[in-house]
Amino acid sequence: MPKFMSSHTLPPGAMKREQVNQLAEAARNDPVIKPYRSFCNLSEGKIVCVMEAPDKQTLAAWFEKMQVPCDGITPVELEGDRGTVANA
Repeated sequence: MPKFMSSHTLPPGAMKREQVNQLAEAARNDPVIKPYRSFCNLSEGKIVCVMEAPDKQTLAAWFEKMQVPCDGITPVELEGDRGTVANA
């Protein structure tokens, strides 16, 4: 399934760790989208997610359903890890 990276901006401190845990659980249990990796700085209101989904629109609809504002969703072409880069 294709991977997408998404960016999210919230008011600083608006989301709490408990809410992040709830979103992660919802993603793990979703029959269509699959969580891959997330990076959060809740005190600054910034979140970046990498998730698998059939397409960009499906992932955008999931974030809307979960009431998570989304700045943008971009398909992942290359994936790097500790200096090694491979096709996604």
